[in-house]
Amino acid sequence: MSLSALTTKPFRRYLIGNAISLHGLWVQRITIGWMAWDATGSTAFLGWLAFLNYAPPLFLGPFFGVVVDRVNIRRAAMTTQLLFTLGALALLAINLANASGRASLTALSLFIGIVTSAQHPIRMAITPRLTPAAQLPSVVLLLSLNFNIARVVGPAIGGGIIAAYGLTAALWFTLLAFIPFVFIIRTLSPRANTPKAKTSMKADFAEGLGYVLRSRFIRTAILITGLFSLAGKSALEILPSIADGVFARGAAGLGTLTAAAGFGALLAATLQILLPGPVKGRLPALSVASAIIGSVAAAWLGSLDLWEMVIFITGFLGFTGTLVGVGMQSAIQMQVEDHLRGRVMSLWIMVALGGTAFGALLIGAMADALGLPLALQSIGISTALAVLALLILRRIGQIRESR
Repeated sequence: MSLSALTTKPFRRYLIGNAISLHGLWVQRITIGWMAWDATGSTAFLGWLAFLNYAPPLFLGPFFGVVVDRVNIRRAAMTTQLLFTLGALALLAINLANASGRASLTALSLFIGIVTSAQHPIRMAITPRLTPAAQLPSVVLLLSLNFNIARVVGPAIGGGIIAAYGLTAALWFTLLAFIPFVFIIRTLSPRANTPKAKTSMKADFAEGLGYVLRSRFIRTAILITGLFSLAGKSALEILPSIADGVFARGAAGLGTLTAAAGFGALLAATLQILLPGPVKGRLPALSVASAIIGSVAAAWLGSLDLWEMVIFITGFLGFTGTLVGVGMQSAIQMQVEDHLRGRVMSLWIMVALGGTAFGALLIGAMADALGLPLALQSIGISTALAVLALLILRRIGQIRESR
């Protein structure tokens, strides 16, 4: 894939603002995780908070996908960024008031999850409209690089700030990192949708859903993404219980594991720069293989006794997760026109984040009841087998259609 989207000035501005905001987001994630673990010491509660972060797209994602295809996309992007800033301010206020218990963290995690369910389809709809259509694969790749650089650096910053200066300083960092992106979004002029006859939101949703259901290619890409999220992505949501509950490494250990996942993801994104770009209508073979191998790696994570191996496997999960996410997103984006992009990509997000939400909730509950190793092994192996079964069924369907 090329980096041609960097030649487009509006996209470069977006990328800079997004980079600053993402560093704040990763510091916020590690801070909330540490606050929850410090307050409860419960893996199940960590899973519950992850569920609240990722579950709203299951219920609200398709609704926001319809909205995104109907509204001024720049104003929508500004609104979600302002709401992220408000959430960071509320989290800071709760910490200063020494009120960071189960109820307050639950409410804020749900709020962040709802805003995120709107922000994801907005991001996937606005960024392709800042560049020529031919630069779409480059847009997806550069956003992945941006995300994964922050994923490496952000947790290290968060863990370092918490260890050296405390939670309050980390929360201030998050708040200040969210603000610049609001002003950058105001300067953008994304390409408008092609005018179309006004229809009901129900009809618009049905149009997007029908488009996905009629495409075996898009259905398969979405399902593979969701299955990997159930094991590989959700395993990364219970890292506090591994870092401190198993290895007693504290906030610094959590920062190390989260950064390892980000470093692996960054390596994957860099690898994709060197590889040929996606072929329209073809599932990326490397992404498919990563979904299977990554699920097996997640199964192995809970039974490791050596800290260095935990770091390595966590990094490998970040590596495979990026290959799955970027590959499948690029493959789907290349099939979709601008006027359907919000709706189709909101369904992809719904399945991807929904898999992570239910996987984290399931791993957390099983870990508290049966132990972390058995929880990860059961879900990881089952997911790998499910991906294989899906590919076999797809191949059988293709053979029948060709006769």
